[in-house]
Amino acid sequence: MKLLIKTSLYYLLFTIPVLLISGLVFFKVITHEVKESNNELLAKRALVIENYLKENDTIAINLINKSFEAQVNKLEVNLNSSKSVFSDTLIYDKKEKEFAENRMITSFVTVKNYNYQIKTWRSTLEYSELVEGIFYLLMLLLFFLFLITLFINLWISKTIWKPFYNTVEEIKKFRASDNEVILPKKTSIKEFAALNNSLSSMMEKMILDYNNQKKFTENASHEIQTPLAVIKAKIDLLVQSKNIDEQDLKLITAIDDSCSKLIRLNKSLLLLTKIGNNQFLELKEVSFKNIISNSLTFFEEQIENSNLEIKQIIKDDFKFNMNPDLCLILINNLLQNAIRHNVKNGFIEIEITKNSITIVNSGNELPLATNIFERFQKNSSSNQSIGLGLAISNEITVISNLELKYKFTLNKHSFTISSKNN
Repeated sequence: MKLLIKTSLYYLLFTIPVLLISGLVFFKVITHEVKESNNELLAKRALVIENYLKENDTIAINLINKSFEAQVNKLEVNLNSSKSVFSDTLIYDKKEKEFAENRMITSFVTVKNYNYQIKTWRSTLEYSELVEGIFYLLMLLLFFLFLITLFINLWISKTIWKPFYNTVEEIKKFRASDNEVILPKKTSIKEFAALNNSLSSMMEKMILDYNNQKKFTENASHEIQTPLAVIKAKIDLLVQSKNIDEQDLKLITAIDDSCSKLIRLNKSLLLLTKIGNNQFLELKEVSFKNIISNSLTFFEEQIENSNLEIKQIIKDDFKFNMNPDLCLILINNLLQNAIRHNVKNGFIEIEITKNSITIVNSGNELPLATNIFERFQKNSSSNQSIGLGLAISNEITVISNLELKYKFTLNKHSFTISSKNN
């Protein structure tokens, strides 16, 4: 999950409860104020009626009684209390022909030694409609406030983190082999500026280490290769000598085999180093169909010696943009692996499609180990194997954006090369 999205989710988790609680408090305050306002209006009506009683305005009192909004009753008993009481009640509405909710105030007053009960009421229908309107308006307001808060948060976060994402994009372009330090854009945010300075220093050290390692590898390979070539030449001369017996010849042959293996090992390790350092920069579209055809011709003698049956299933040509030299090494390694670890009178099947190549061969009836793509992992006792062929093949597919998979089914070993994009 991206940092911007995660930050926004945290904001939402805290904002939503705050907005809901604020809205609830706001709603309670408004409804309380409306209710208090309704009570004050009823209290004022009761006070007006009380003044009519004190002024003995019988006409006004009769009109009030007929208005069905108030009622004045003369009491024959003494008053125990003159306190006004508010209550909610149901009053029959003749127009609507149903009972309706009303807010009522009941007060008692003594005028000229006579006790009166004053009841005045007001329909709460308007009050309910007002409360409902306030509720929906508040919900709408909270919704838009939520959207605005979310938008502002996203915009601010995106603006603040823009230097960071710019730095990430620049780092993706960095290659130690380019010998160039990528300088991220300047920013006013101190933390990002410190990060950029640290990255620049780190890239300088990586370039220095890369060049030192490259120089050491090249020099070491050259220095090792030369004495190995000399040893190989001297061994060849010894083999051709007429003054050695059969026992010495066996020893010399064993030394020659070890020397040859050491030469191959040196070349393979140098190749792995070059692949890891991304020194194969030339890229172009290669035809795997043509590469395989050339490789089969190269291994023709070995195939005949083992009496292997070659079957090609060409459905299409797999073309891919990669380094041609690495492509040749990849195919040669896989074909050599299929030949070397095969059985006498066995077979090799090569299937080529538009998006993949599969090389299937007979061989050991047990599947290979799960770590076959690791360095120095040997799955046979062959003296010719140094345990780096499949490791090199895997390294090539990784840097070329390809995928190499192994599968064992029905006593058949298969290696499949395919594009990661498919």
